[in-house]
Amino acid sequence: MSSEDKKSIFIETLGCPKNQVDSDILAQSLVGSGWHIVDRAADANIVIVNTCGFIEDAKAESIESIWEYIRAKQCGQIDSVVVTGCLAERYPSVLEQEMPEIDLVFGNRNPKLIAEAILGGTAQKPRLSVPSNFLVDWYEHPLGTNGHYWAYLKVTEGCNNRCSYCAIPSIRGGLRSAPIESLIAQARFYIESGIKEIILVGQDTSAYGLDTGRSRFPELLRRVSEIEGDFWIRILYTHPRNMTDEAIAAIVETPKVLPYIDMPIQHISDRLLARMERHVNSEQIREIVRKLKSGKPDIVLRTSVIVGFPGETQEDFEQLSAYLDEGHFIHGGVFAYSPEDGTPAVSFKDELERDTIAERKMFIEMIFDRIRQETNSALQNRVLEVLVEKEGSRSGVMWGRTRYDAPEIDRTVRFRGSAKIGSFAQVMIIKGSGFHLLGVQK
Repeated sequence: MSSEDKKSIFIETLGCPKNQVDSDILAQSLVGSGWHIVDRAADANIVIVNTCGFIEDAKAESIESIWEYIRAKQCGQIDSVVVTGCLAERYPSVLEQEMPEIDLVFGNRNPKLIAEAILGGTAQKPRLSVPSNFLVDWYEHPLGTNGHYWAYLKVTEGCNNRCSYCAIPSIRGGLRSAPIESLIAQARFYIESGIKEIILVGQDTSAYGLDTGRSRFPELLRRVSEIEGDFWIRILYTHPRNMTDEAIAAIVETPKVLPYIDMPIQHISDRLLARMERHVNSEQIREIVRKLKSGKPDIVLRTSVIVGFPGETQEDFEQLSAYLDEGHFIHGGVFAYSPEDGTPAVSFKDELERDTIAERKMFIEMIFDRIRQETNSALQNRVLEVLVEKEGSRSGVMWGRTRYDAPEIDRTVRFRGSAKIGSFAQVMIIKGSGFHLLGVQK
């Protein structure tokens, strides 16, 4: 596996943006060891599958992807299959027993060690111990930009919230915050490399610094904003319990922070919030939303919710649907509850019928669809700042995003114009359709 003529690796990244950062760190370590990262599995000797293991659907997708590459190995198309990420961290023995064709199984706590294991050519058990530092100083050497004009800045790892349905603490460990100076250095490197949007990610970005004894989230926002350059700061994955007045003030007042917040509320029923162990009640959620909208009237909120949690009554569900129907959250995702090994909710006996859960999920999706369509219509004839990301297939057509849309999960803008890729353009929106906005450059 370590011979000089077998030096090409393809990394398949599944799941969330946090996993993408892990893959970037892994790729950097491999390149530093003499390997070549390729864009297609067909060009690789080794395929690394960076898996997701958060919910049942994600686990199924990861397993199917692993089998796909095992079949490619059996056909002689690749030499080796390496599995890492959350599924490998969570079920290492099961993977080794059920898929002996896998050459290497490694957890997600230290991506750099995977490069060492591949060089050694022998399978190793995942290193499950939580490092005392932030994943062996990920930002000791700046990460590349992946060819985009936006970049994820992973500010926290792990989580201390311990919601009753969530396996993240057992998969990722407790909260660890990256050293602020290394984050600033990484952000500065990104900006100097031409990045136009810094996206803060973590299991709970608003918890930044709490593992050191105090919140440093507001300080982090201000410090990143002080970096010279014309760029956006976007915030994903904030837990309502940590959206304090100080945090809200920093979001509202810091110049480069976009009017966009991703805040998963999961539910609005106080009974369900308590049973989920969310450490926040419905009135606190409503008050946070009011304060954000008061401070930044044009702010766009994204959320995610869970339907079908054990014991969710029709009344609970109607409270949730009624609140979402008010239109506070322009972007949203809805998850059907799935029991996760090792979580308190697994022991709850009052499970709902799958058909009921599916119906409720579809109903919430219809609410989000309606709100998105109404929002798109309201944007018609407005001129918005758009980050230009690529050229279209036809001459004079460009693609980009508004400040109200995160990459890969929200809307895109297709417009006629001649703006430079990687710049900001003023675009008049002429039509909105589903997840796309159509416009013309002013």
